Amino acid sequence: MKNIDEKIFNALINKDINLATEALTMPNTDSVTNSVRKKLNSLNPKQILEIQDFLYLLLNSCYQNKLFYSNTSLASLTLEADKLFLLKENIIYYLGRLSVPPDVQILKSAYDLDSDLHIKLNITFSSLITFDETIEKDFISKFKPGNNYDLLLRSWTMAFFANSNNPYVYKDIKNDDWSLAKKPRINRLSINSSENPKYLKAMSFRAFDLLVLYLFLESRPKNSLSTEELNIVKNSYIDFYKFSPEKKLYLKELKEKIVARN
Repeated sequence: MKNIDEKIFNALINKDINLATEALTMPNTDSVTNSVRKKLNSLNPKQILEIQDFLYLLLNSCYQNKLFYSNTSLASLTLEADKLFLLKENIIYYLGRLSVPPDVQILKSAYDLDSDLHIKLNITFSSLITFDETIEKDFISKFKPGNNYDLLLRSWTMAFFANSNNPYVYKDIKNDDWSLAKKPRINRLSINSSENPKYLKAMSFRAFDLLVLYLFLESRPKNSLSTEELNIVKNSYIDFYKFSPEKKLYLKELKEKIVARN
């Protein structure tokens, strides 16, 4: 599908259900989502809220309207399983990237109803900007180096940033170059000042950025961080006022594991 970013944006801004079920059933890539997000950032607050409401209704329809009650509920969508999966993925992704935080209760409902790990990962990512730690805490608790959650996160990260047009089929075999997956994590971990416009996003992804680095390092015994990268990890701010004491301790332990690994 050509100009997929334009089709996605037009579907959202015009609240076009038919175009949405066409454009939002394609695998996401970094280049497409960056383009769509740039277009979304040009909108006014009223337009953003209208798009958010449209995405809520679409997502609710994907779950047979079990996420919340609404007088304007859409009919339950009848899509093939692979298309329904991609529609959920894209809706959840963009809900977490609008300039207004998503309703975490809606995300919790979807997280509890869905058993697909890719969907749960995406819901977790989109919940981070709310700084409600419930979903994040549950999902992160599942990770151990070498298990299925580790493989999921490494594979998705590699595919999204570099290695595959379809991030849902790629498997990280521990040999591919992970520098393009590592760079965004390091860049975000270097953001420690509240004056930086990306500060809140950096804080919201602090746990996952450190976790991704740790899991990649554990999967690649001969790899290590450069001195500059290691210093960024050491200096990454973890005392953010919205973090619970438990999360701050987890972040401290992750940093120590990464430093010890090098």
